Amino acid sequence: MTGPSANGNGVFDLGAAAEAAATEAEGGSFAFTYKGAAYEVPTATAWPMTALRALANGDLDAALSELIGQEAFDGMCTAGLTLGELNLLFERIAKQSGLNLPNSPPLRRPVSARTSKRR
Repeated sequence: MTGPSANGNGVFDLGAAAEAAATEAEGGSFAFTYKGAAYEVPTATAWPMTALRALANGDLDAALSELIGQEAFDGMCTAGLTLGELNLLFERIAKQSGLNLPNSPPLRRPVSARTSKRR
């Protein structure tokens, strides 16, 4: 197969193209702390498909484990990570990366309250 290439040899090298794209996207990772420990989730374009599948299935713990590593995730769990905290973390990650999480409620528009009576 010939055509456009990322490595100049006439064959498209997906790995090389992905590395080049990741280099361009440096700084797109999501850094956070939890109970004094620092963690970093890679930019969404670098997420393994296993993490995306877990996320699509609503399996947030498996997705986070894929993204930060099992040992780091176990440390967060041991430190007392709750479901509410896990949901909040993914909401923030999604907001920064522009992802739409499955089963997320739609954003609510502010509602103004009537302050005077109509005549």
